[in-house]
Amino acid sequence: MLNLLLNLAIFIVPSLVVWNQIIFYIYGKNYNAVNLILHDNGINLPKLSIIVPTKGERIDVIQGLINNIYEARWDKNKLEIIIVSDDDQAYFDKLLSTLIIPPGLDVKIFRREKRLGYKSGALAFGLQKSTGDLILTLDVDARIEKDSLIRAYNHMVNLGCDAVTMEWHGYSNISTSLARALMVSTVLTSRSILRGRDKLGLKVLPIGCGTIFKRNALEAVNGWDYTMVQDDYELGTRLINRGFRICASSSPVYVEVPDNLIAFYVQQTRWAMGTMEVLSRRFKYIVSSNIKIWQKIEIIAYLSQYIPIILTFISATVFGIAGFLGIRLSMSLSMFVIWAITLSVYAIIFVNSSKRSGLDTITAINALGRLSAYTVGISPFLLVGILNAFKKTRTYIVTPKGKKAKSNIGYPILAFGIFFLLSAFLYMFRGDFLTFIWLAYYSIAFLYTFIAYIKGL
Repeated sequence: MLNLLLNLAIFIVPSLVVWNQIIFYIYGKNYNAVNLILHDNGINLPKLSIIVPTKGERIDVIQGLINNIYEARWDKNKLEIIIVSDDDQAYFDKLLSTLIIPPGLDVKIFRREKRLGYKSGALAFGLQKSTGDLILTLDVDARIEKDSLIRAYNHMVNLGCDAVTMEWHGYSNISTSLARALMVSTVLTSRSILRGRDKLGLKVLPIGCGTIFKRNALEAVNGWDYTMVQDDYELGTRLINRGFRICASSSPVYVEVPDNLIAFYVQQTRWAMGTMEVLSRRFKYIVSSNIKIWQKIEIIAYLSQYIPIILTFISATVFGIAGFLGIRLSMSLSMFVIWAITLSVYAIIFVNSSKRSGLDTITAINALGRLSAYTVGISPFLLVGILNAFKKTRTYIVTPKGKKAKSNIGYPILAFGIFFLLSAFLYMFRGDFLTFIWLAYYSIAFLYTFIAYIKGL
């Protein structure tokens, strides 16, 4: 029985998750957004408040967002930007004196002296200071196209939504293999978890950067909960519980992706903690919602998205320990084939999407390989992140995109890589070549990630 469960955890559960994303992506990429563009002469447009939390961000990045929003199609008399700073007083004063506000654009800059929570607290503070009928949340490094706001709002109006998500497109100021992979996977993921799920009648959860909310919907659920780390999904569970509809649009918002291992590690461990935090602390809102049972199950499955990675890591560890202890475990050839076919199909989709982004096949495969290796390499820390979700007090670090950060994750990654490689050879000496092949493949991801860590990639 243990052997069967381990094989299911390593091969079948991840395969189901990947096929789930593939199906959602197929539906999402063919999902036609509302094409009619509203006239932006201000007559039909409500007031829009854009809340931008910031802490320790470069002033030129904030300035870039202000300039970017200024170019957007929206009546400037019905637009305000609320910048919520968690910086110290000296840096805040520098913000006030350095930022250049374009003429006619209403930009309000506040400093939270009482910092309750993290991003969720900043958004809750911004909501109190805002006056718009619509509320949009953006990160300081986000950028939009000229028609992004009007297209997303038009989608909201035509479909009668209480909130609408924009479609994530990744960008990076530093061209690395990881950044290129994440730029492709960001679009794939956005089209699957947002547009694909929406088209299939599943419940869409808001995204933290690029969701427009109706103010009355936010106020009905008392806005953001500052005690929670994962601001978007947490809010989404309460909106769905109260019967509000969240839609997905194809209107683009450009988000900066991590370009190095440490930034990727920080981002993913925070997201792992955040999704499990929402699942564990907002479970009652999901199950008590007045939605179909299969929609509830799908939300729970979606919030469990990091579990397959963790199950694979735990199961591989059990295989490794069993190899050292002489316990006879073996991997299933039939399940291995299913898993290999699944990954091959996803790789084909990834490469084809990469080509549309201007990457050649070799570059795309290299990028996908690095992303996959990093994901495996940080899996022990994802497990820690999930366990941290159950702590009474939860903290996180803002993803250091566009700059190098330090961490000591490299040597535990190396230790696991050596452990899995040695256990692989033990299975080879016993004649179990399939288990040897898989464990050797798995160990390479850790060793490759360690080399990247040493090189600062």
